[in-house]
Amino acid sequence: MKERVFRPNLDDVERLSYGNGAKKRGTGSKYVCHRLNQNERRLYDLAKEAGFLSIKGTGYRKERKGSPLCNTFRQRCDALEKLCIIIEKRIEGDRILIDFSTLRVKNDSPHVSLVMENVLKTKYPDLYKIAQNHCKNSKVDWEKVQMNPIWGVNERFVQINCDRDVARSLAVDVLKESLCFHKKIIDRENEIVEETVQKLEHANEEERSIAENEYDQDEDDGIDWDDI
Repeated sequence: MKERVFRPNLDDVERLSYGNGAKKRGTGSKYVCHRLNQNERRLYDLAKEAGFLSIKGTGYRKERKGSPLCNTFRQRCDALEKLCIIIEKRIEGDRILIDFSTLRVKNDSPHVSLVMENVLKTKYPDLYKIAQNHCKNSKVDWEKVQMNPIWGVNERFVQINCDRDVARSLAVDVLKESLCFHKKIIDRENEIVEETVQKLEHANEEERSIAENEYDQDEDDGIDWDDI
C-alpha cells in the first residue's frame, strides 16, 4: 500500500505563483518566494508544456532572496509526483539538475539507478562518469519527506554539466525514462523475488541430494545378518 505524504494540489501551486494564499494549510510560506513576474511566468508556462524548466543561471532574484520560478516549478512537480528537472543555462556550459525529492519515496536509489543506467550510461557514456561524481547516495529523511511541504525537504540531486546542444535532449530522455519508473521498478522487484525463490529451490534440492546420499551410505555400511 502506498503511504500518504504531504503534497500540494495544482490549484494551490497556481495561486501561490500569483501571490495569492493557498487553500491547503502549510502549502506556502512567507519565507519562501513563489510569486512570478511576467518573464518568469512565460518560462513557467513553457516548462509546463516541456516537462522541465530552462532558466538563465539559478534564476535567483535578489529582491526576493530566492528563485520564485524554481520554487514554483519544484512545487508543481511535487503535486504531479514527477521528477523535477531544471536546466541552468550558463556561459561556460549548461547544468542539469535532476531532483528526485519530488517523488517522495523512502528509497530513491532504484529511480536513480534507472536514470544512470538506462539513460546516461547507455546514451551519454561520457556524462555518466561525470554524473557519478555528483550523485549523492545519502539516506532519505523519510519523516521530513512524508510530513513537510516540498520547500521543507532537501533536494536530492543528480547534477550533470554538459554542452547546450546536449542539455535539452538529455532532459527529454530523463523525462521519458521517469514516466516508466513504477512499472520498471515493480518488474525488477519481481525479478529479484523470482531469482531468490530459484536460489532457495536449488539449495533445497542440493540439501535433499546430500541427505539421500548419506542415507544410501548408511545402508551400505549396515550389518549383513546373513554373514553371521
